Amino acid sequence: MFDNYIIEIDDEAAGILIRSGRSFAFHALEGTFATLEGQVFADAVAAERAARKIRRMPASASIQAS
Repeated sequence: MFDNYIIEIDDEAAGILIRSGRSFAFHALEGTFATLEGQVFADAVAAERAARKIRRMPASASIQAS
């Protein structure tokens, strides 16, 4: 099992997950995903799902969410 993961969405690095105990903290590598900064996920799949959901949002909605 790995301690760090890079989450890529559409061939672009969205963020990195850093293991913290049994979960992973998200650190955004692109401003689009800033709303996920510091969020904790149970696994890489859950973090990727959240990042994909943000990518699907219209640009104006992601700006309002931050």
